[in-house]
Amino acid sequence: MDDYISGWQDWTKAFEDWHDVTISELHGLISGVLSVCDAPTEQEWQLLLTELSFTELEPKALEIVTEEGEDMVAVLTDDADSYQFMPLLPDDDHPLYERLMALKNWANGFLTGFGITDSALRPEENTLFNDLAKIGALRIDVYDEALQGTDNAEGEIEYMELLEFVRMIPVSVSQGRVRKSVAKLPLIAGFAMNRPVGKAQEVDEAHLDFIEQLRDDELDWEAEKDTNDDFVTHMVIDAMTGKKPN
Repeated sequence: MDDYISGWQDWTKAFEDWHDVTISELHGLISGVLSVCDAPTEQEWQLLLTELSFTELEPKALEIVTEEGEDMVAVLTDDADSYQFMPLLPDDDHPLYERLMALKNWANGFLTGFGITDSALRPEENTLFNDLAKIGALRIDVYDEALQGTDNAEGEIEYMELLEFVRMIPVSVSQGRVRKSVAKLPLIAGFAMNRPVGKAQEVDEAHLDFIEQLRDDELDWEAEKDTNDDFVTHMVIDAMTGKKPN
């Protein structure tokens, strides 16, 4: 998808002075939250991101996040449109390594975003999240000549198959869930939206344990670097043959 159509250019411009995480990782975080939650207001987004220790967003960036959230919830809650969901990634004119890195960042953002919703994984989602954590832990060599251009046919196929797997996770996770308000999440629940700055934060440790476990899984995966490429290869083959990743 073209950078202008996908919104990549708008996000890049709006966040050019904001360097806490990449825009793909932020979009992944938003997607993780909105797989479970209703679309937040600008004030709720600002509070949520502040509680996550992110730098306060400028007005234009906050507007983009809020509008994206509204559009995303509309898509994910519409059975006819949900399969149109797309992660925020650079288009095919960017080198393959840039797109792979953005996909990796988006995956990590989604894990964090879902984790802070304090939602339990359904049995069928454990495998999906484990595989997503493995994608988030991929080591990408930016100096690999095969990833520098846009004409690596085999690499492009593998990338597209991984993208297709990743983009369907929010669609699957959001189905059949009772949505909740961001204001009621453990991360910020119990605090008035206009509470005094510096008031002690009481965070439910359950979602932190969830995130920690996912990060531990990622570290375990990085420790198994020799089998990393084999996993991706098999994952692509499974996707091409219609087999669910495991």
